[in-house]
Amino acid sequence: MAPLRRPLLAAAVGAAALAASLLGPSPAAVSTERPWTPQLVRVHADAESVGALGLDLTEHGGTEGVDVVLHTAAERARLEASGFHSEVLVPDLVAREAERNRLDAEYAARTVRSALPSGRTSYRTLEDYETELRDLAREHRSLVRHLTLPEPGLDGREVHGVEIAHRVRRPADGRPTFLMLGLHHAREWPSAEHTMEFAHDLVALERTDRDVRRLLRRVRVVVVPVVNPDGFDLSRTSGGLVDLNVLNPLDPTGTLLPVATQVLTPGLAYLRKNCRLVAGVDTPDGTCAAMLTTPAGFGLGVDLNRNYGQWWSGPGAAGTAPSVTEFHAGLLDPRHHGADAFSEPETRNVRDLVLSRQVTTLITNHTSGNLVLRPWAGAPDHVTDGGVPLGLAPDEKALRRLGARFAAENGYTNQRSHELYDGVGTTEDWAYAATGAFGFTFEIGPTEFHPPFEDVVAEYVGADRPGGGNRAAYLVALEHAADRRAHGVLTGRAPAGATLTLTRDAATTTWDGTSPARLRTTLVVPRSGDFTWHVNPSTRPTSPQAEKYRLTCTSARGRSQVTRVRVERGERVRVALRRC
Repeated sequence: MAPLRRPLLAAAVGAAALAASLLGPSPAAVSTERPWTPQLVRVHADAESVGALGLDLTEHGGTEGVDVVLHTAAERARLEASGFHSEVLVPDLVAREAERNRLDAEYAARTVRSALPSGRTSYRTLEDYETELRDLAREHRSLVRHLTLPEPGLDGREVHGVEIAHRVRRPADGRPTFLMLGLHHAREWPSAEHTMEFAHDLVALERTDRDVRRLLRRVRVVVVPVVNPDGFDLSRTSGGLVDLNVLNPLDPTGTLLPVATQVLTPGLAYLRKNCRLVAGVDTPDGTCAAMLTTPAGFGLGVDLNRNYGQWWSGPGAAGTAPSVTEFHAGLLDPRHHGADAFSEPETRNVRDLVLSRQVTTLITNHTSGNLVLRPWAGAPDHVTDGGVPLGLAPDEKALRRLGARFAAENGYTNQRSHELYDGVGTTEDWAYAATGAFGFTFEIGPTEFHPPFEDVVAEYVGADRPGGGNRAAYLVALEHAADRRAHGVLTGRAPAGATLTLTRDAATTTWDGTSPARLRTTLVVPRSGDFTWHVNPSTRPTSPQAEKYRLTCTSARGRSQVTRVRVERGERVRVALRRC
């Protein structure tokens, strides 16, 4: 048990101190000295031990340690008390935020049009994203369709996206879907920028690139740049200020009102989670700014990328109550996984997208670390409370090969997610387990959550990269979504205009139970009566036995036929529907 002593100590320190530190300084602690400002530090210890302190882990880590945001002096004291060696990477994130704003302004002033498909020269706001998505659909009606996802965020902001495909408004026609997501974590602005730029890229390349035009006849692409609009809007609005002191001529140095100016600056620029203030209780619209009562708001909310239904509540995620044995600091831990799998509207939106389409390939963009991550997000030797061993993903070899193709373009490290650190309940783990979709996380950029915008441009187009950057990697993913060797195909004949419905009642494995994952997709039979339907394998990767889809054919005259269909990856199956 000796190896557990340091994590247990760290957990005890973290659980005892975190809640108190989030309440802010006592009156006696306030002085005229310039107060603590947030820092980015590298801690030379394993992520589990560092996470047990309740600190804000980034996605940059490895054998050299893990990078952490320290939001308060109390957190610095907690880290020092743990005995872990650390080094400061960015001594003042407030100053860095101001510097980034200055660099962005200089870049925009000297650049008429960037190398991005949109030509943009600065970070978008939430309003910018919403406007651009609608404009793309309005200006390219045969190619782009606007989507508003069913559930708004807890603070009332809607979630928008677009679907891009040749003859996009045609009824469900059996094409597979490539799904790209951005901004699960509010502070990770480049993740939305790259997602949005890929939408612009596809629209432009459809006119000029024969290969892309061909792919858009074979695949539907769904792009959701901002999964977490409430959190992003607060982060982007707050991070857009150089320093609140510049708005206060009576206190330009921040010495008279140190707490007000420095706790609020950069304010919510480094917010990670969503606007869940109380587990299971909706947040009244427009009140999420109450998170300002905590240091940078990072303590409240749910980590959306720990809220998905595969391995939910396992290692690397935090429950509601602090736990010494599970190495987390409870509700206020940056990795809090929520009251239940899919407890949050943002993750339910993604779940419903995936379970209503045949998503064969998925990329969810994050920052940072220059990584291509694949399932699983938990180490192979873990075993759930229900006795299910994680092992390696059943398609590990194929996932690794595809990840290597991405890495050849963007220069990132291709690895399993758990090799960064345990962090189960992730998007790609769930999508893969629930449907067989090949899912990946791209951690964009080397170290910063939202670096100078010029760096965002370089990452997308591949400046100083061995290949074509993330733009080229995304196109590889689009090719994979269309590749029938990587999924199944159903063919057959049925009455013209009949609706085919494919369902599978199943559940994914959480750490202590299961989460429902009922898939339901449809196809409308064309006038010829011949149909081709690209689908994921009927047997899910984690299923202990073979599974079949339930295929229901309902004709325009009301006749129906139900049959069971089994299809494997790379297999083509002909279905007889003579009685429909």
